[in-house]
Amino acid sequence: MNPQFTSRRAFLKQFSFGGSGTLLSPLLGQLAATADGITSAFPQRFVFLVKSSGLTPKAITPELLRGKKATGSTPLRVSLKEVALPDSLRALESFKDQLAIVQGFSGKMCLAGHTSYFGAMGVHASPSETSSGRPLRATIDTRLSSQHSSPFGHVGLALRGRAVGGAGDPIPQGTLYPGLSALAPGRELPYQASPDQAFDQLFGSAIGSKKGRKRYDLETGMLDFLSDDIKQLRNRVPSAEQDKLSHYLLAFEDLQERRQKLLTMTEAIRNGAPKLTEKFSSQLGIDRLASHFELAASCLITGLSNGVTIRMDNLEHVYTGLGLTEQNVHAIGHGTGSNGKSAEECRDVIRAYHISLVAKLAEKLRSVPEGNGTMLDNTMIVYLSDAGEAHHGALHEWPFLIVGGCGGRLTLPGNYIRMPDYGQSGHGTIGNLYTSFLNAYGDPINHFGDPDFSLEREGLPQRGPISSLIA
Repeated sequence: MNPQFTSRRAFLKQFSFGGSGTLLSPLLGQLAATADGITSAFPQRFVFLVKSSGLTPKAITPELLRGKKATGSTPLRVSLKEVALPDSLRALESFKDQLAIVQGFSGKMCLAGHTSYFGAMGVHASPSETSSGRPLRATIDTRLSSQHSSPFGHVGLALRGRAVGGAGDPIPQGTLYPGLSALAPGRELPYQASPDQAFDQLFGSAIGSKKGRKRYDLETGMLDFLSDDIKQLRNRVPSAEQDKLSHYLLAFEDLQERRQKLLTMTEAIRNGAPKLTEKFSSQLGIDRLASHFELAASCLITGLSNGVTIRMDNLEHVYTGLGLTEQNVHAIGHGTGSNGKSAEECRDVIRAYHISLVAKLAEKLRSVPEGNGTMLDNTMIVYLSDAGEAHHGALHEWPFLIVGGCGGRLTLPGNYIRMPDYGQSGHGTIGNLYTSFLNAYGDPINHFGDPDFSLEREGLPQRGPISSLIA
């Protein structure tokens, strides 16, 4: 081993910062891995973004590729390099080399309709649209992230709760159980609806609370405390680690700025000021969702978590901040327009906003150096619906958008991939897709999830990974 690397590793391992050690230790481990040149030691990160009301295949298919099918039993694979993206995906233009549009995987073992609950990521049927039932297994999001331990494990953040129900309810606060993710059989992952409370739980707990001290003082003091420690460390680490540490500090400074905005908002409300603008009101859905994305980025950059799932909306949500005040997601899904826009145009507006958040998250991760690349190279961001291919998904196919380098373990980045149609030789289910993910990331499972018995009766094999997707 290079003596310089040995000394750098020893240097990095000597640091201890008392109360802030819980937050700094993940970063120091990453810096030590970089110093050793051990790229396999970098944690892999997984972000799952779950929307309601289906992800329409046509809406995310480049015009040049519409109508193209897989031939025989081989998936269709087309490079996105020279292909124009649909308008609602344009925010990902600079990420085309790490973007995958994945279509044709079915999910008919799950509940069809408005939502599949745990089935979307656990590959099994729920009892009904009014009951998510009991999760049968750890879902794909938590199982992937569990391969790389972190202080907070898998983090769930939600704009709204369960897909069905809650008509007329205000945007919720506190802990939610949307019926999407599970840590183990029968053990549902809790989601936090309030960005402010999520911040407190994720970052405030690092130093604990003192009796009688206001939460804001605790959080702000903690951030100041950590920033000082990181600044001291930045002045002392070898130059090769300076860039990563600077981005780590920036993640905390972003959180400080958000806390200051939230405090300003709280004081304005308390003093009876006029209604806050959409840009700064934490009660506005699009601002709360953007805050969740900021928290997700900070969790990944700081190493507090290597897995985040965000519940993007539910059927009852009204996208007031996008000018769609007349109808909720459910009505739009049933073909009702809003504020002079057709239902299809409304869905495009919502999707474009979601994709803009994905692009901002990807840009933050791409800006953080890691080894010979960036954090985005070791990240997989998956955007999907809990209802498959339509508002009332029949689940003959389940489209996905995937962003990130996937650690070089998958052949997805930079490609449009379409499986053979349902019932044809070579067709795959979401169970095959998730099995491919797990095998690629070092979890050699034979098959993830329940089978599609209709395909089995037709003599179509459907168990195991899709070998062409694994690098």
